[in-house]
Amino acid sequence: MSRLADLAREGIPADVDAAHDAAERARFVEAVSRGAAQRRGGALGWVADLSRVDAWLRFLGLSPAHAGRARWGLALAGAAALAVALVALWPARRLDYAVEGAPGAAGGYVAAAAEEARLRFTDGTTVALAPGSALRVAEVDAAGARMLLEDGRASLRVTPRPKARWSVEAGPFAVLVTGTAFDVSWTRGDGTLRVDLHEGSVTVRGPLAPEGLPLRAGQRLVARMREGDVQISSVDAAGAVGSAAGPAERAPSSAGAAPPGGERNTGPGDVDGDAGAARPEGSRAEGAPAGPPPGGSTAAPDGAAAAPSWAKRVAAGDFRSVLAEAEQRGLGGVLERGSLDDLVALADAARYARRGDVAQRALTATRKRFPGTSHGKAAAFLLGRMVDDGGSPGAAVAWYDAYLAESPGGPFAAEALGRKMVAVERTAGRAAARPVAELYLKRHPRGAHAPVARDLVEP
Repeated sequence: MSRLADLAREGIPADVDAAHDAAERARFVEAVSRGAAQRRGGALGWVADLSRVDAWLRFLGLSPAHAGRARWGLALAGAAALAVALVALWPARRLDYAVEGAPGAAGGYVAAAAEEARLRFTDGTTVALAPGSALRVAEVDAAGARMLLEDGRASLRVTPRPKARWSVEAGPFAVLVTGTAFDVSWTRGDGTLRVDLHEGSVTVRGPLAPEGLPLRAGQRLVARMREGDVQISSVDAAGAVGSAAGPAERAPSSAGAAPPGGERNTGPGDVDGDAGAARPEGSRAEGAPAGPPPGGSTAAPDGAAAAPSWAKRVAAGDFRSVLAEAEQRGLGGVLERGSLDDLVALADAARYARRGDVAQRALTATRKRFPGTSHGKAAAFLLGRMVDDGGSPGAAVAWYDAYLAESPGGPFAAEALGRKMVAVERTAGRAAARPVAELYLKRHPRGAHAPVARDLVEP
């Protein structure tokens, strides 16, 4: 900036033409104001104030009394360059919003009583909050907003913009969007999330989908925390909630499945689980038919399109075709020779379709064949949760400990510690669970298990 001032001063002689000076200053003010309005919607409109222009000229050491006609153009160029630099560096304007139909409380909290409440953002994005629902606007910046849906239903129409960034958090889930129209509801009492996508695309992340599940227009996602279940169906399926293969084909819940190995409780030291665990490379599971090597898709005949990978089918909600293909090839062979991506997709498909037996075997194989990977570590938590939900909290604690030791900052860390706390209380009592509760509150003071932890800590 000082260099610009030096260049401008060097080009200004001492002779003065007052009339021309006034005309040139007026032209300069008009040009800079017009350019600033185009670049930032008037963010530099204050430059149009003649007194402020004089202040800038004084900063450059160029009062009108010392600006000569012959070199005034050079001074204008220097000042214009300075204005352009300021426009380029000027921070983007933070979005604002107004609340209609409900009073806006401190901290961005909005509660719709008997009538719908509506939030209107300055970029055109709208959020309609159903009666009886509560939402808090946690953060707002130039790119978008982060909102917390505490309970109830919200309908969003997000205006598409470059680099837009919006999210709606509901319980342990987050819906990430850039520009779209969707409805999201969260029932805090039973831990159920529902997302109906009408336009665009979103990604839903949470404990049941740590890698994120993308949704396309016309799809519905329902996640049930208590059952450990996520299902994707069509919004137009007359309110049906199920997998893409059909809601009538619901498999038994893994919550009721026995721990790996039948009556035997398994833990991290017993990674084989049952007879379906990984075998030496090259062997084939007994009774498994010979077939194409495990993988996300088979070789297609000439001219035919290859089948989508298992991971893509899981992302699209087609869980049952993954399971059917794995069983057709021979489940044992898939577990022994399948890629990491295929094992992860198979485990996810089995969990979402409530095939606990297959999910346990796929997770066990993932840990045994790919130790140290993020998926191998996550499998410890998922196995612990399945054993826990299956009625063996004592065995689950060992899995939770394994996960927390291997991935203390992982995506399941808060839930693993919270579930461990509950499991310890169930098996060893409140006194034994209190240290775990204190650790949970220290690490996750606003986590989903914080109320339970505080109850254990308080005398």
